[in-house]
Parts: sequence; structure tokens; C-alpha cells
Amino acid sequence: MNEPSSHSSPRRWLVFANEDQRFPYILAIEEKAGHFLCLATQEKWPASNKKIFCQRLGYFTEEDLEELALIDSSNIKSLAHYGKKLEIILDRKIRKRCWFVIFKKEYKTRPGEYYEQIFWVTQSAARARGRKAYVPQGGKNESFTVVIDTRERYPWKFPNCQVIRENLAVGDYGLKLDEQVVAVVERKTRENLLHNMQSFELLRASLHELKTVPYRTMILECSYADLINPKKNPYFKPSYVADVLAELYVLFPEFQIIFCDNRKVANEWSYRWFKRIYRLYNEEKE
Repeated sequence: MNEPSSHSSPRRWLVFANEDQRFPYILAIEEKAGHFLCLATQEKWPASNKKIFCQRLGYFTEEDLEELALIDSSNIKSLAHYGKKLEIILDRKIRKRCWFVIFKKEYKTRPGEYYEQIFWVTQSAARARGRKAYVPQGGKNESFTVVIDTRERYPWKFPNCQVIRENLAVGDYGLKLDEQVVAVVERKTRENLLHNMQSFELLRASLHELKTVPYRTMILECSYADLINPKKNPYFKPSYVADVLAELYVLFPEFQIIFCDNRKVANEWSYRWFKRIYRLYNEEKE
């Protein structure tokens, strides 16, 4: 995933008139200074209940655009690539959030040959059509490799996955892609976490080790309320537990600390998290 990058001056969003009746507009998105991704579009901005098909024209320079008739412009506040999706936020009050979803589809009559489809979806269209309007879901039965640390006595289940037992350098569960562990889960039951709180320095050090992996999370098989409830936690004062948890969130803003009510929910959350990383990894490879 490519994070939004810094830019010395605001990038621009420009809309020009086009002579093509099917695609009467040209949208120029400045991805780098002076270099614009240009798309032929059917509208200046998609209606609230639909996504529109776009045609890639290529990358143009500022000189290439000089003779076109400008009809709309704005500065780009944020631009980021997430797998197949280009997400843009414009620096204006209305009509400011949108996504471009880019697919490669195989020709039905020409196996091995592909063509491109680009769809432009706005925030209002995504609300009207639901999440599937702009996030590709892919197949349901996806198989990826999950590594379970050999020290896990009662491990979670990962159906349809290739599961192997290894000594993980960090974490309890790992997602392995191209022989590398790219995501890890540190699993904690309520009892585990309370035991670790006896030596906060060791807990903090173990979480620092997770930073060596690109994606990392700590899953707690309990609720926040359980940890500060004196009936379920007779070992520490609620104020101490709350302060420790708050400090963990502040010390480690770069990874997730997730509360799940029980083992089953924690297992499901981790499976879905691994699956999404697996999809994103394959999208970026393509």
C-alpha cells in the first residue's frame, strides 16, 4: 500500500472539455509535479447513485494540456494508491472524495490477453450502493499460508489455509507470503495480559519486537470492560489497567490493538485481516 506522499506545492485536479461525444470530458490528475494521469470521462463528476466508466489516455505533461479548454479545477488534498484503488480527496467543501478502481480482465475469446477497466466512484455513490461499489471482494475460497508458533498450545483454526507450525521470531500467528512472514498477530487472553502487566517493561519490549514485521497487531480475547471490572480482574486496580492500556496505544500508534469478546471472534478477525493483506499483496504484485 502506498501512503500519501508529501508535495512542495498542491497537486491539481483539472477537468477539460473533450471533442469525443462518448467521453465529453478529460480529467487530469496530477500524481507528480507536472505529470498528469489523464482519463476520458463521461461526466465532470459522477451522479450520487452510480459509478462511471473511464478510459485511460495516458500521462500528460503541463505543456500537453495547454491547448485544452479548462472547465473545472481544484487542489488535491490527499492522493493514495491502495492496491487496485486510487483514492483522492480534493481541497473543497463539496464533491471532494472519490475513488478510481482499476481492473484487468481477461478476454473471453483470447485467453492470456487482458484489457483494462477503470471505474470512478464518489463518496455518495459508495453510500448509495454499499461497500462493494468500490472495494473489490474477490473469490470466497482463498488459500494462503498461516504460520502458528509451536508454543501455541490451543491454536486457532484457519480453514482452507495451508497451516504450518514453526518457531516465530515474534508473535503467535503469522501470514507467510513468498517465504517471508509479512504480518503477525500477538494473541493475548485476559489472563495472559494480566500476567504480563506484572512486568510492564517486558510487555513493552515484546511489542517493540513486532515492529520488525510490516503488518502487526495485538488481539485481546476479552473486552475492555472485563479488564477494568474488579470482579473479573481482582489483581490490579481499574485505574492502573486503564493507564497501562492507554500507554500502549500511545507508545505503539503504528499497529492495531484489538479487543475481541472471545476466542471465536478473535480467530475470525485475524483470519479476515490476513486475507485482506494477502489480497492487497497480490494486487500490488499484479
